[in-house]
Amino acid sequence: METVNVATLKQKLSAYLRRVEQGTDVVVTSHRRPIARLLPEDDSRLTIRPPSLPVSALTAVRGVRPAKAASAERLLLADRERR
Repeated sequence: METVNVATLKQKLSAYLRRVEQGTDVVVTSHRRPIARLLPEDDSRLTIRPPSLPVSALTAVRGVRPAKAASAERLLLADRERR
């Protein structure tokens, strides 16, 4: 297990990610306190599922338009009145 502070991790992120990829656990610290841990991904936990719909189905997705135009001011005032 390796320990690295946030500033160093930012500067050398690629190098630390390579170490994690190779199996090293990396503990990230901030002001000498551990705040996160980078671990190699366990492929056995990943499940690859086939898509439920073909990619061409995405062309059918359309945006939703509001029923009527509303100003932000009117929406805020209505929200405040409900509280």
